[in-house]
Amino acid sequence: MLNLRMDFKLAGFLLYALLTFLWMTDISAVVSLKNVNEQSRYVAENFAKELLHVASEELGVNKLQAYYDTLKYIETTKNGHLIVEQLSETLEQKFRERLAALDKLAKILHQSYNSESTAEIENCCDLTTETHEEDTRFRSKVNVKKFCLQVSPDSPNPKNITLLHNSVLRQMIANLESIPSLKWQYFGDENGVSTTFPSTLKQDCNVYDPRYRPWYVVASTPLPKNIVVVLDTSSSMKAKHGNETVLDLAKLAAKTVLGTLSPSDKVAFISFAAEVEIPLGKSYASHCFSDHLADAVPSNIAYLNSHIDEREAYGSTFYTDALEKAFMFLKNSENGGTRDKVILFLTDGIPTDSKQMVMNTIQQRNEELNNGVMIITYGLGAAAQKEGREILTSMANQDGTLYGVPPRGQVRKGQYIEIQNPDELRTKMALYYALFFDSRTKHSPKVSVPYLDAWGLGLITTVSLPIVINGQLKGVVGLDLTMIDLLEDVLYLQKGELSYAFIIDDRGRAVLHPLLPSPLDVFEDPILINITDIERGADFEQVYTSMTKGSAGTKDLTAVRTFSKGEWSLEGRVTKTFSATYYWKPIEVIGYSLCLVLTKDFKQIDLASLVSSGDDFLYHRLDLIERNSDLCRYYNTSSLRSGRSTVKFAAEAFTDPSRYLDTEETAGRVRHYTKFMNDRIGFVPNPGFKSDIRNNVIATRQAEKYWPSFHRLDSGIQHWIPWRYIGTYNGVFRRIPGGMNHKLYSPSMRPWFKKAVGNPAKLTFSTPYLDAFGAGYVITLSQTIYEGRSSGVHAETDRIAAVMGADFTLDYAYHLLARHGICNSDSTDETLEKSDIRCFVMDNSGFIVIHADFRKPDSSCDNNSSHFSHKNVENVHITGKFGFRRICFRLLKV
Repeated sequence: MLNLRMDFKLAGFLLYALLTFLWMTDISAVVSLKNVNEQSRYVAENFAKELLHVASEELGVNKLQAYYDTLKYIETTKNGHLIVEQLSETLEQKFRERLAALDKLAKILHQSYNSESTAEIENCCDLTTETHEEDTRFRSKVNVKKFCLQVSPDSPNPKNITLLHNSVLRQMIANLESIPSLKWQYFGDENGVSTTFPSTLKQDCNVYDPRYRPWYVVASTPLPKNIVVVLDTSSSMKAKHGNETVLDLAKLAAKTVLGTLSPSDKVAFISFAAEVEIPLGKSYASHCFSDHLADAVPSNIAYLNSHIDEREAYGSTFYTDALEKAFMFLKNSENGGTRDKVILFLTDGIPTDSKQMVMNTIQQRNEELNNGVMIITYGLGAAAQKEGREILTSMANQDGTLYGVPPRGQVRKGQYIEIQNPDELRTKMALYYALFFDSRTKHSPKVSVPYLDAWGLGLITTVSLPIVINGQLKGVVGLDLTMIDLLEDVLYLQKGELSYAFIIDDRGRAVLHPLLPSPLDVFEDPILINITDIERGADFEQVYTSMTKGSAGTKDLTAVRTFSKGEWSLEGRVTKTFSATYYWKPIEVIGYSLCLVLTKDFKQIDLASLVSSGDDFLYHRLDLIERNSDLCRYYNTSSLRSGRSTVKFAAEAFTDPSRYLDTEETAGRVRHYTKFMNDRIGFVPNPGFKSDIRNNVIATRQAEKYWPSFHRLDSGIQHWIPWRYIGTYNGVFRRIPGGMNHKLYSPSMRPWFKKAVGNPAKLTFSTPYLDAFGAGYVITLSQTIYEGRSSGVHAETDRIAAVMGADFTLDYAYHLLARHGICNSDSTDETLEKSDIRCFVMDNSGFIVIHADFRKPDSSCDNNSSHFSHKNVENVHITGKFGFRRICFRLLKV
């Protein structure tokens, strides 16, 4: 067997053709290397010609580019200072409105907290859903006229709960009516009871306790915390309590403590017996866990939780080394900021080592930290008896008088908490933060770091405020806000391919950036990345320093913009360096900072006004259009017998993207869209589209004229190309044959779009993937369309107007490769000449795109057939039959 690679980039085509020649044992003739080279070139050149023909005749790329070159464009000079001012003012106003809603709710709670409830309150865990309706705003069935409550299994007094007054419900309803994009509103109290609006059936009834949630803790304790959890894992912790060991309950308590922390906190975990054990961490950043406190971000908490799960009980109980290590963590993580510092120390035994040594260690090490560390001790078993109680109380008070170590200086006294029943361990340990509550503090709303919503709303943040009555904390009130709602003006900012905006928090972490997933596209808690890990242009450090100080400014820099070549994890990236101006301004109400990056001497270019033909617009919601006689089944989706194209709008096409996402579309709204798009004289009011959308709809309509008719028979390959489409940066997506798309679908976020943008002016292929509409495994051919030039001459640096794409079945892709008689492998296609040479194509990342083994076993055009269900052809790498590239990153500032 001989493998021969031949690279070709005819017409900028970005693929490698690889031919594998198999000589069977019964073939006596030997093909010369010269013939092999000639055959390779022949296949490569003809395959390129086939693709160029398809792009030209079946997709219409060249014709549409020529059409765009005839269009007129309007060039407008934009003021970056004005844009960033407008964006920041919009963000400030949004947050002020939502904080005002929180303040109104807090005032009503203050006024009515001890009043007798007149509201009808159901248990969230026992609801019947007959009175609940599906609401797209909440991604679940809700009743927007009621709230419901649930009682924690750890409630200290479940039979004596405080029911909220009806005035609280009225205010929650008023908040939602005033700000329809608001999400959940709730109140959690010190009894472990949570009241949620709107009412909905809860699934976490056996585990949820508001007091253990970061939003509750952050509101109750305004300062961030440096916390070290120290857990006894000596042999005595093997003792059984019911069906579990005491160590099992202690590990659950430790993990619950970690669950109360927010990313603004820092944490370490230590287990001890005869020896001290600490997490080793990852090799490139072991100091994050082994000698420094780690940021309490979700990925670090998950790692610590897994470490805790692995602890086993053995050996004796040496306190001193564990305390030495705990103070070392705190000392190494000192950065001059104002933070609460606390050691949580849990044990079921008295120390094996000297009690005097224990107290000396505490005194000496805390003096090195200006006596700023509080110690909270938890004793159970022998540690809850007289001798254990004495040493643990002395440790909490930092007073070793009993052991010849009298106190020196003023210290922050902690507390000894005795645990007679191990079942109470989780609750008592998780409520450690109550010692930091100060009723004299003037509490202000706290905004959480974004996290993944459990209801499918994407990234959300919680704003919360403690309810303090007569100096006592009664609970915390909170509102959930989606990041898509808050930041939509920045997320969907469209100022050309290179210009963009980003937002950081007061610690320099990226909240929003084009290199981060969209708030709607995350499926796990985000990794919090310092902005300097993704903004790597020269002299950016000056911008960073100013932004984190809450200052405003402007600076010209050489910027580096990174783009995906398709799928980040599979196809890598491409970078573009350009001269840019950075404009930044603080969003003071929440401690964020906004930065706008515009190309130097930026000018906005928009299509000049186009005139609709008057009756050609068809929206993709075929279920809301009165065309039932024209509907047919095409693969696994509804389509139109007439073969017309339909248009789908992404959220970025609207002036209020979150409203579009949260509102159920109706037949009336679709009629409004249609009338506006078909309007020739400007009579129909705009139903909420951005100013350039209508022109882009009209311009992309031209593509349909170049796409072969859905019912054209002379093509001979129509059934091999299930879909043709075109998408724009601003969210217009046109597809033929027409059909419905998911509401969240955005063409500019799709790999076929990104790959074309990353390789402008080149035909690009995706790797095989399973078509969502039943066409089986397909690959996408795509190419960019540039904004028009009257000369018709374009450079790769020209601005991109749209991307065209077509989906091929895998049979057709191999047909194009093999139809010229050299490549073949047991094909069922009778038009192909038989051959002993097998060919395949891979992309420039090494992933196989076309291969004889990828063809579906049944090449019939039965729309009901199950295509390729028995094989996995996605992400097949040349180095391994079904290999996957790992997603790796090294971010030391996380």
